[in-house]
Amino acid sequence: MTYLSDVPIEVLRLILSNINHQTYLYECALVNKNWYAVTNPLLWREPMFFAAGAYRKEMISYWLSRAFRQAPTHGLHATPLGHYIRRLSILLYTNLQDMRHVINNVPLVEQLSIEVKTLTNVDIYQIALKCPKLKRLSLRYQKCYSGFFDSSDDFFTLLQLCTNLRELSINTNFRTTCLLSSLKHDRLEKLRLITSGSPRRIPLGLTFSNIPTLTNLDLDSLAAPYFRHYRTLPSPTFFPGLTRLRISMLYGAAIDNEAVVSFFKAHPLIDTLTIQSMKIDSAIMTSLTTDLVHLKRLTLIDNGCLPPFTMALPLLERLDLRHCSMNVPSTVYMATLFPNIHYIYVSKRYDPVLRKSSNIMGDDSQSDKLTIESLTQLKYLNFASYDSVPVDLKVNVPRRIGGKLAKADWNSIQRTAVGLAIIC
Repeated sequence: MTYLSDVPIEVLRLILSNINHQTYLYECALVNKNWYAVTNPLLWREPMFFAAGAYRKEMISYWLSRAFRQAPTHGLHATPLGHYIRRLSILLYTNLQDMRHVINNVPLVEQLSIEVKTLTNVDIYQIALKCPKLKRLSLRYQKCYSGFFDSSDDFFTLLQLCTNLRELSINTNFRTTCLLSSLKHDRLEKLRLITSGSPRRIPLGLTFSNIPTLTNLDLDSLAAPYFRHYRTLPSPTFFPGLTRLRISMLYGAAIDNEAVVSFFKAHPLIDTLTIQSMKIDSAIMTSLTTDLVHLKRLTLIDNGCLPPFTMALPLLERLDLRHCSMNVPSTVYMATLFPNIHYIYVSKRYDPVLRKSSNIMGDDSQSDKLTIESLTQLKYLNFASYDSVPVDLKVNVPRRIGGKLAKADWNSIQRTAVGLAIIC
């Protein structure tokens, strides 16, 4: 009889690498020496600490720093513990000394999230120097006023030293312009900019531009100032390979739709588009069909009353309309314009005052649903419970107490569904 403990280390590593839960991995590490040798790198791959608060001993960086110092005293010389770490989150209120010590000891980290406010150019330089394998970097709660961090123009210029960096996420507020003026990286593929400031503190312009390798751009609450800046640029095309775009407004801020249309014209390779909290006029609806000729996935969220689609989108495969409004004839006619549609999701906006104008499918919704089903050849399903989900979609949907579907289940269905019209 062959025991699992007798299998080669390589096979055991493949088996244990499928375990994601830290508790289970810890239990596996206690089986024997071979299991410990295989499991220990997996335990250190993404160290986590779940305590909440602002004390030093509640920060993961503090405990990692202690572990790195104590490792030699316990005879752990073969491979430093920090060399196992691939993903790391440095929490808010982390002591800078602890953070810097950790950064010096994780040379193979690939994904780094930093919430510390008091970063300086020296810290960015150390990240670039000490973490050469870094692929994804997230900077949260960064502020740009005196006393928090160095706001000179080369703050992000140093990131060009991270030659493997492909994804950058910046969550900031207050005078964002001084942060982004040095945002240039000739290998960056994904960029997400998020602001949480009040409308009067949103910058008037965003000066980043000309990232030729960029394929994903997410402007979360920064769309309005970016497109105001975009109109002033001499050349409209700065992201020639852009294929995914998300535009999100903040508190209903106004935006010049002409600038958006101009951006679409200059970036025709976009195949995935999300527009949220923005007033959409007929010019943008027309641009979706005439300028974005490669569009395959379209999501419109909280955009108020939508003008009707008047032209076909021959390549469109997935359409999501969430909390928007469109009159019933336009909605039904819309279904005839997507010959390649594989999935439609429509959620109604429930408002007692604006019920008639916001109810996408109207009061007699069943007939409209059947009409869309017949026009698109999609199967209409109104999921109410786990049992109503088709078998092929239950793979990633767990059975929950009471049989009801949670939000995470809906998200899984929407990512994987094909051949369905979901109207709720």
